[in-house]
Amino acid sequence: MKPGKKYLNKAQRQWVQDWWRALQPQRADDKPLPYELGGLDRGDRAELRRCTGADQLLERSATFLLADRLIALSDDRHRLSDNPQTYERLALVAGVLAGVREDRRDGLNLSRHLGAQTRDERPAMSELRFRRLQRAQDQTDLYLQWKRAVQLADSKADVAQLAEDLLGWLCELGETPLRASDAVKFRWAHDYYLSARDRAAAEEPQTDKEANA
Repeated sequence: MKPGKKYLNKAQRQWVQDWWRALQPQRADDKPLPYELGGLDRGDRAELRRCTGADQLLERSATFLLADRLIALSDDRHRLSDNPQTYERLALVAGVLAGVREDRRDGLNLSRHLGAQTRDERPAMSELRFRRLQRAQDQTDLYLQWKRAVQLADSKADVAQLAEDLLGWLCELGETPLRASDAVKFRWAHDYYLSARDRAAAEEPQTDKEANA
């Protein structure tokens, strides 16, 4: 599948990763963080995780550290407008990212891991819950379901890709794309069910695979 529309440029994605790293416990051998992020720590992460919506998130300085820089790093192809709507969207992104404990850096959508089989041979997120996520119609509902999705993925995700996807989903909310396949939620569905097909193929008896070859 061809890559979809990009909402963040390389510099913006790097800032997302650095901002997220600033919320984590720091080790002596960690790459130095940008000086602007020196005041962030696990306490800020805990505050963000307790927020239930954009209003509370927009009362946190960590949210503005993420949003202001992302807006400033905009270019002609990846422009984030300096307006309240953008801040609200980026606040929700900040709240979800705060729930991630490990940056996979694998370039995959979170849904690829949500559809993957767990120890009990079920997907990390049930198909019923995934469909509920796909049908969400407002930002607050999406925010709460995204937070739960991160938990179900063992709090692991590609941080930059997750920010890209969440921002895109919020921008597309309530709009009708020229092609359904352009939408972030379509790509999440593709990757979620791709995981299920992989699982089914692995479980298919060898004789059936040979017959279908």
